[in-house]
Amino acid sequence: MMTRHTRGKVTWIDLESPTHEELSNVMSEFDINSRIEEEIITPTPYPISITFPEYEFMVLHFPTIERSEVARAQEVDFIVGKNFLVTVRYEVVQSLHSLHRVFEAEELLATHSTTFSTQVLLEQILRRLYTAISGEAEQLLRMLERIEDDIFAGKERVTVRKISEVSRILLRFDTVLARHRETLAQFLGELQTAAFFGKTFGERASRIEAERAHAAAIVASYRAVASELRITNDSLLSSGQNEVMKTLTIMAFVTFPLTLVSSIFGMNTDMLPLVGLPHDFWIIIGIMIALALSFFTFFRIKKWL
Repeated sequence: MMTRHTRGKVTWIDLESPTHEELSNVMSEFDINSRIEEEIITPTPYPISITFPEYEFMVLHFPTIERSEVARAQEVDFIVGKNFLVTVRYEVVQSLHSLHRVFEAEELLATHSTTFSTQVLLEQILRRLYTAISGEAEQLLRMLERIEDDIFAGKERVTVRKISEVSRILLRFDTVLARHRETLAQFLGELQTAAFFGKTFGERASRIEAERAHAAAIVASYRAVASELRITNDSLLSSGQNEVMKTLTIMAFVTFPLTLVSSIFGMNTDMLPLVGLPHDFWIIIGIMIALALSFFTFFRIKKWL
């Protein structure tokens, strides 16, 4: 599907899952090298930036969260000329979709700016894409807050998997954004040369880079939060296990003298003390209870109970 917006001399063409014919027509319209068409047709596993005399080509991947709470990267290809911008993608990218709605509303109401340029359009698109990443990171923060509540509600075992899932998503976001740094810097640097937009693009390039850095910083900070929650959860799990072991150990020590006494008086010998005396059973039971209470009192004094 091809969407076209024209503002003055500037044309934005957005291709979503384009057919071979649509792609060829766009390449011919703007006299774009066939090498780029080959790059667009096949998925590119890493970010790249290639400079041509009349335009700049860049491929970036933007992380997103699926409904199944699994992170994946959406590829977006950019071809930027002085008076045109072509974006190519093979799935719905919500940021671009919402920008189309804005453009359509402005065109319908005839309220669009008269100073529109390719520089303005490129800044809008890239900043929206990075803002969307920051928004998705905020969703992950809310997930971490729910996990924290579960941890301190005694659900440490349940949260182990949840922490792992969120940590994997944040790691994917962090990795993808880190790979943007050099490619985006090269791309923005080329656009600031005299062959493209010149030094006037410098301020817009700084804002784009600041948006990327902001998104990366948010993701990095939330990864640190996830790491702290993992440590806290592990500590609570370990503490709980220690409490169980302590309880079992105390029970073993309390019952040990009882077992010992009963074993002694259960020996098959002729000269057992107390055995044969009046009320010998209750005397022995009393000794066992006294020993158990003594151990119990000792543990209470030591504050082990």
